[in-house]
Amino acid sequence: MSRDITEELLSCAVYNSTRSHQQREPLQLHPVPDLPWSTVATDIFEWHGKRYQVLVDSYSGWFEIDLLRDVTSSTVITKLKRHFSVFGTPHTLISDNAGQYASQHFKDFAKQWDFVHITSSPEYPQSNRLAERAVRSAKQLMERSHRDATDVFLNLVNLRNIPRDLTLGSPAERLMSRQTRAAIPVSTKLLQTNPKDAQLIRTQLLNKRLILKRHYDISSSPLKPLAEGQVIRMQTPKGYDRLGVVKEVSKKPRSFIIQVDGTSYRRN
Repeated sequence: MSRDITEELLSCAVYNSTRSHQQREPLQLHPVPDLPWSTVATDIFEWHGKRYQVLVDSYSGWFEIDLLRDVTSSTVITKLKRHFSVFGTPHTLISDNAGQYASQHFKDFAKQWDFVHITSSPEYPQSNRLAERAVRSAKQLMERSHRDATDVFLNLVNLRNIPRDLTLGSPAERLMSRQTRAAIPVSTKLLQTNPKDAQLIRTQLLNKRLILKRHYDISSSPLKPLAEGQVIRMQTPKGYDRLGVVKEVSKKPRSFIIQVDGTSYRRN
């Protein structure tokens, strides 16, 4: 009887379209960069009715916040150019699939400035976890500065100089091989360039990410891969309420090209 009930539920369109999210899959780690400002990620977020863009370096954890007057590709690119002119052009830029980053204008920008642009899976922001964490940190910093009426940029300088631990040091040390001067008194020696052993930092970062992965994977397990021609239900804000067919396996990790009502989508 239990088996019959389960089969009946699984064949019910209403039940399937309102099912809860699937279980989490094991965490897929991004490679640890060999150099500072080699792999960066960006995202747009809203805070107190205004739009901001965050840009974060995977190696150092250093992030930048920009207020956007609008969310066009031109404005987004102008902000990125300003940071690239200071820190250099990264090898790889990771973003979501928002229109600003998916435009031809942005493709031309990536080609002209010679970096690889990687997009996360649509409707699956966790795959751009680096930018997600930076957005969370930026919002937290801005909200705290707003509530105690302090200078958000002065607080950002201080945050950049807080060591993560004795080996990794602060974001400023990992990006610039030194501390940066802030309102908090600091020894002049710490403001001088003091190159660290890059391999030691890289190993330490990898160890920390593996620890994170072990904790994350406790409540996860691999999902069965989809096959071409397989009928699936695509998730929308209303649930799994759109039927589709797997058109092909995407070159992106864990992604598939889905055909729904004549339109192709890439989904995780």
